[in-house]
Amino acid sequence: MVSVTDVRPILNALAGATPTVREQLRTSRGKTAGENPSGDAQSAADLEIDRTLRDRLAALDGVGTFASEERDAVEDVGEGYSVAVDPLDGSSNLRSNNTVGTVVGVYDASLPASGRELVASAFVLYGPLVTMTAAVDGIVTRYVIDDGEIVESAPVSFPAQGSICGFAGSTAEWSTSVRDVWSDLQRDSKLRYTGAMVADVNHLLVDGGLIGYPERATSPDGDLRLQYEANPIAHLVETAGGRSSTGRGSILEREPEDLHQHTPAYFGNAEQVDALESALE
Repeated sequence: MVSVTDVRPILNALAGATPTVREQLRTSRGKTAGENPSGDAQSAADLEIDRTLRDRLAALDGVGTFASEERDAVEDVGEGYSVAVDPLDGSSNLRSNNTVGTVVGVYDASLPASGRELVASAFVLYGPLVTMTAAVDGIVTRYVIDDGEIVESAPVSFPAQGSICGFAGSTAEWSTSVRDVWSDLQRDSKLRYTGAMVADVNHLLVDGGLIGYPERATSPDGDLRLQYEANPIAHLVETAGGRSSTGRGSILEREPEDLHQHTPAYFGNAEQVDALESALE
């Protein structure tokens, strides 16, 4: 069993990078002419933060390979865990000065890997406070970070009842079954959708509910990348006591076919995810 001690250097490196990332968010808000391997336009901040995290994580003795949604291939950097990173989740929010973050998955296997190979997962949220929420050894902890140092921590568990909901995309793009689920869900839940998955998931861990990134006309394979986003968040949510789903079972059970593979993804209270899966059958 992997303990917090085993992955503490990775968590400390993520925390230590936050002052640099904060500055890069301020100074690198423009677009570039480039695209990432999934065809998304890259902002200057995407590339700057990617380089920062690569340099910090690749320098650790316990990291063997580094992969990023901004890079074409896995990079061999030593011996140890495989680390997959979404350097800047919600980069489109930079234009409106809204919340963004970073997602990290630590796998004990070569990439691409099943979510069952994750030994740790984490996301960093750049909000009024900088926080890092991490799942290690069956426990989820939220850390408050100040000037690159962890100054406070608290355990996280999934709320027993859910009160929020949010799905990506427009209703016109969804399948009939997804629209039906949404119609029922919004009657009893408060709408929460920010354009940054890390912010939605952070809200979910506080208030419970159901958030989703379904397949749709403009994104038939879903919005989230399995290695960098869906697997790590599924691992964290399930460790906290919630459920993840592709609409047909846990995201962690999905076998990877490609490093930059996308997947439909839903996260929430077990009862609501069960109902979703029944409706999408």
